[in-house]
Amino acid sequence: MKFAPKNRVRRAAAASALVAMLSVSGCSLVAQQSTRMIYSPSDGIVEDLESVLLRNIMIVGTNDGEAGRFIGTIANTGDEPVDITIDAGGTSTDITVEAQGQFKFEDETDDDATLEGLDTVPGSDLPVDFDVDGEVTTIGVPILDGTLEEYREFVPGGYTPRPSEPAATTEAEEGE
Repeated sequence: MKFAPKNRVRRAAAASALVAMLSVSGCSLVAQQSTRMIYSPSDGIVEDLESVLLRNIMIVGTNDGEAGRFIGTIANTGDEPVDITIDAGGTSTDITVEAQGQFKFEDETDDDATLEGLDTVPGSDLPVDFDVDGEVTTIGVPILDGTLEEYREFVPGGYTPRPSEPAATTEAEEGE
């Protein structure tokens, strides 16, 4: 069977187009798609420690050396109460989460989980030890300040917004 030169050209062009498409789109065949990645859409951490679930755990504070406060939720999916010791920045707190229950730091009035004298500034992570029934896990917990309005009420001592312009600029405009 003989092919006319016209058909050979068409087949060669089709094969070239196919090779070009595969070479251009080949990366997307093996590359991870970012829309399929599972992540925590929150400002705090999300970790599972066996039956204890840490959800949106963070510390809200102001400056280095100042107090900070834990916020977030710890849930217990187990059938028995769980004792948890949290060590952060030299401060320790003990909580018990009932079976199938949860502990919300934001709802606590007796123990608001305030950490005195944090040695880390907002925008960084503080290594925090979570001791769940004798098994210790260290997790870097983010420290935020009151820049985001939803966290301002949790800043120990209240939130004071930073001035929008440096004082030196204001003094220069006034001619001082």
